[in-house]
Amino acid sequence: MTTAEALLKEKIISVSDLQKNPMKALNAKIVRIVKNGKEIGVFMSKEEFEDFLEESLELKDSFKKELEAGLKSAKDEPLVPLKDIL
Repeated sequence: MTTAEALLKEKIISVSDLQKNPMKALNAKIVRIVKNGKEIGVFMSKEEFEDFLEESLELKDSFKKELEAGLKSAKDEPLVPLKDIL
């Protein structure tokens, strides 16, 4: 399951529910913990955390490649003075 799919199935709980029965409250792959309507934390299973890290690294690599390609193509184009654009 991808992180995006897990986020669709996430669970939102209050701090008081967490305190009453932690095992029941944390029985989802991703759980957002709220206090007074504000999110204060996120719990995720070990597997979800590892998947999240793996996907983040993949995104970083693809973003880096896109950035490098963009910079390379920008070097090949002549600079246009800002006054000519505005």
